[in-house]
Amino acid sequence: MIPASNQKILTSAVAMKRLGAGFKFRTKLAVAGKDLIVTGDGDPTTGNARLAKARNETIYATFDRWADALKAKGVKEVSNLIIRAGIFQGPYAHPDWPDDQRMRRYAAPVAGVNFNSNCLDIGFTVQGKQVRPILRPVSRLIKTDSRVRVGKRHLWHCRFNRRRFDDIGIRVMLTGTVTRSTSGLLPVAVPDPPVLFAVALSDRLIRAGIAVKGKIVISDDWPVVEKGMRQIATDETPLASALLRTNKQSINMMAECIFLRSAAVDGKSATWKKSAEVARKTLISDYALKSEQFTVADGSGYSRRNRASAATLTTLLQKLSSEKQFVRSLAIAGVDGSIRRRLGGPCRRRILGKTGSLNGVSALSGYVLGRKESPKLVFSIIINGRTRGKGFNASSLQQDICETLIRAIDTPKEKVPVPFFLHGNPVFR
Repeated sequence: MIPASNQKILTSAVAMKRLGAGFKFRTKLAVAGKDLIVTGDGDPTTGNARLAKARNETIYATFDRWADALKAKGVKEVSNLIIRAGIFQGPYAHPDWPDDQRMRRYAAPVAGVNFNSNCLDIGFTVQGKQVRPILRPVSRLIKTDSRVRVGKRHLWHCRFNRRRFDDIGIRVMLTGTVTRSTSGLLPVAVPDPPVLFAVALSDRLIRAGIAVKGKIVISDDWPVVEKGMRQIATDETPLASALLRTNKQSINMMAECIFLRSAAVDGKSATWKKSAEVARKTLISDYALKSEQFTVADGSGYSRRNRASAATLTTLLQKLSSEKQFVRSLAIAGVDGSIRRRLGGPCRRRILGKTGSLNGVSALSGYVLGRKESPKLVFSIIINGRTRGKGFNASSLQQDICETLIRAIDTPKEKVPVPFFLHGNPVFR
């Protein structure tokens, strides 16, 4: 069946085996002559707002640390800013993903370097008849042409220049109408993640007093030839941080970076096709999954070519139950993640789960916790076709099944009489 985001369970299993629980993404900053070189490792968490808030940092914290490290080395200006993002070979978006959804947050592309989940967050402030756009990240290399005005409908559009890079940076055209100031910022996926990374980094360097005199160059080279390079800093991110966002909040771009990075080994770049092949081989050889019971197209489950049986998912969940890093990455019913507002009542804090949702698809797989808050049962519920209608709702069915499982493990078993022998005669107690 189509598993939707339950495919992330397969991706997590592959990462745990291929990369290991102790794996860290390592993004390197170096200087060669007067050029500043960033070597990407596929880290999807750089500039992630939720993770930055949890650390009491801004989304620019990594770049600010790099600026401090450069100044400590006496670097006051750089010539070209070279971004080496070749650990993942394009295209940045999977070919299965719908073209008309490419600017949605859940369809954000992925690359060897990533920033702010590869989205430009956009909002508006309205004062009288004046409409002022608000953008994050902030960069003097992001130029906005806003033609948004006050109107009767809140309906605006965003369009990026399709050139990879020009002398100005990222050009954003905004059109349409708004009725009021927006209460928050709406994420819009950018077409070229390394460019967003580069313009954000360049701006933070300039703000820190480090001049960028030359050009921004996006390079597909990987790995980097170390000769003549002086290492300045290495930013490390544990796999656990990416898994948390992948599974608790079901962030697709996080899953895809893990998916691709699991195949980028031995100095060889990853591609979508290669990563799918590596994932399939790993799941068969290391987890003994039956080859006819699953198909791997991408890492997030956004592709409708993914397939998995419930048996495949329960087999994986059982084998991953001892991997604390994975178990902790799942959403807790009624508490956090994608089931924060679901599975209440007796299910609250008793279900660890991974949701999945596409048009005509609803999935929920995970663990039922025992009284000691350890996994007691594994389960997988995948519904394809109609997920709601007259007298039927997939979410309600999943709630009912989970409640039944909880009752099953909480109900005391009837005591079976145990015989012992007294003078050769059986006595039951």
